[in-house]
Amino acid sequence: MLKLVSGRVFALLAFTSLAACNTYNESLLTGSLSHAAGDTGKGGGAGESGGAASAGDRGGDAGENGENGGSGGSGNGSGSGGSGQGGAPAAEAGSGGSAGNAGLGGTPGVAGAGSAGMSAAGSSGGPTGDQIDDFEDQDEFILRLSLRNGPWYVFSDGTTTGTLGKLTIAPLTGADVRAGSTSTAALRLTASGFTGWGAGVGADMVNQMAKKAPYDISAYRGIRFYAKIGSGTTSTVKVLLPNVYSDADGGKCIDTDSTKRCGDHLFKSVSGLKTTWDVYEVKFSDFTQQPFGLPQASPFDLTEVYSVQFTLTNKTLPVDLWLDDVTFVPK
Repeated sequence: MLKLVSGRVFALLAFTSLAACNTYNESLLTGSLSHAAGDTGKGGGAGESGGAASAGDRGGDAGENGENGGSGGSGNGSGSGGSGQGGAPAAEAGSGGSAGNAGLGGTPGVAGAGSAGMSAAGSSGGPTGDQIDDFEDQDEFILRLSLRNGPWYVFSDGTTTGTLGKLTIAPLTGADVRAGSTSTAALRLTASGFTGWGAGVGADMVNQMAKKAPYDISAYRGIRFYAKIGSGTTSTVKVLLPNVYSDADGGKCIDTDSTKRCGDHLFKSVSGLKTTWDVYEVKFSDFTQQPFGLPQASPFDLTEVYSVQFTLTNKTLPVDLWLDDVTFVPK
């Protein structure tokens, strides 16, 4: 009887030991597989991010997939897309980077955003274009293109008996409509009684903190505009370019020195304006000075221009000038 019990106890102990060994071996096998698949094994860590894209090209490649963590833990796999770089000078924005693919159980990568390209005038960001103003919005500011944002204004020689009309930007009606054009509005300047140089209208290129700032127009070769005049009014207009050399704000000219006086702006005269709309173009290479102030070396520096202005003498005839579609002409 004792032998029988002892044999049964021994058999039970042997069976228990065998089961324990099998469990241990199985855990070793499972743990090995888990480690191979989950040791950050690109499953536990983030997928690699794509490199940065070249200028104007697509964004970086997607992050690599996190591998399956298996029983050792799920993969993270959050590879970030590369950031698209700035576009070419035509102002096209680089495309966004593509998203990193998620590892199994991981989160998707975030797409990189392409940054805006350089403007035609060499300034970064924002919409770009050559047009100074088409007046269609009928506000008193030039078009917000290529970082230009300045206001229109009227001015005169200050003759006390003179009358300067308010700045008018209004719809075209009746005989004032431009034939064959889709334009619906224009700028109008009226003046009378000024016995000095006359009256004018102008626009600053850039206005920062209520103060004009110089602007680079060297990418352009001239200005084109549509114009007409009222019957019996002055038919010659001067197109001027105040800059850091001729405007007192530039700090280079000084009225107390007769050889360096301010106000001697670069200009080009346009004669023969008609009572019907026509297009005119002035080339910067044809601009000159009076001269009566601070001389400017030729070729003139166009990298620091404050404004574009149109002035008309008013000694004998009143002023009634209409302007539309004022634009820079690219080189």
